[in-house]
Amino acid sequence: MSSHATPRIWHVGNWCIQLGQTYIESPFKSEKKDVEMLNYAQPFVDALSAIPGAEVISQPSWEMYHMSPEAFDERLRWSTAIVFADVETKCLMLHPDFFQRAKWGDKPVTFPDRFDILRDWIARGGHFHMNGGWYSFGGELGKGGWGRSRIHDVFPVVCLQGDDLIESTAGYDVRCNDAENPMVKGLDWSSLPALLGFNESRLRDGCDAVVEILNQGTWHPLLASRRFGTGRVTCWMTGASPHWGINFMKWNQYRQFWKQVFVG
Repeated sequence: MSSHATPRIWHVGNWCIQLGQTYIESPFKSEKKDVEMLNYAQPFVDALSAIPGAEVISQPSWEMYHMSPEAFDERLRWSTAIVFADVETKCLMLHPDFFQRAKWGDKPVTFPDRFDILRDWIARGGHFHMNGGWYSFGGELGKGGWGRSRIHDVFPVVCLQGDDLIESTAGYDVRCNDAENPMVKGLDWSSLPALLGFNESRLRDGCDAVVEILNQGTWHPLLASRRFGTGRVTCWMTGASPHWGINFMKWNQYRQFWKQVFVG
C-alpha cells in the first residue's frame, strides 16, 4: 500500500457493455444495432474525483479478473482506498489462465490468493469499502458470494448466504446513530432522497452501524464500519448510483458524504 498522503482510490465494478436494440425485419433475420460501454457509477467516480487532491482509477470487474498477480499487487501498492461495487467473488477466486489449456503445462497451476493479499493490505493500513448491489455482499440468489469468502470476517456486517436483495419503489426510512462520526458529521439525513433497495445483512459484533435503514419494522445496517489491524473497512449497503442510488446521487450532500467517508 502506498504511504502517499494524497487519496488514491481504486474503484472496481458497475461497468457494463450494453448492446443496442434488436431489429427483426423478417422471419429469417434479426440485427442488433449499436453497442456502448457504460460506467453506471460515473456520478460516484465524479464525487471521488472532486475530493481535493484525490486520484481515482475506475475499472470494470472483468479487467481485475484478468489481472496478473504482479498487476494486482501493483494496484494495491498504489491505492490508499479500494472500492468494490457489484463485484462477485469469482472475479477474485478465478483467473482466465485456469481455463486456457495451452497454459496448463505438466506442473501444478496456482496463484497467490487475492483474498489473502487484500486482507493483508487492509491490516497494513488500507481502507476497503464496498457499495451495495446485485453482485455485492450476498447478492442476487447469493451470486455475490462474499459471505462464503476468505475475507468475510473482515467485514463489519455478516452477509446472508442466499439472496439478500431488499427493494421498494417507495423507498425507506433511515436513521443516523452516531451524528459525531467523522463520516457523517454535519450531514442532514432527513433530506436524503428515497433509496430504492439495499443488501440485507446483520451487524457484526463489535462493529459500528453508523446509519441504519428500516424495512418492515426492522432496522438494518446501511453504513457500517470497523477497524482491522491499522486499516479499516466500510460498507454502504445500497448503491451509490443507479438503479438503487438513482435518487441518492441527486442528494445535495452526496459529494460531501463521500468526501467524509474517504478522508473524514
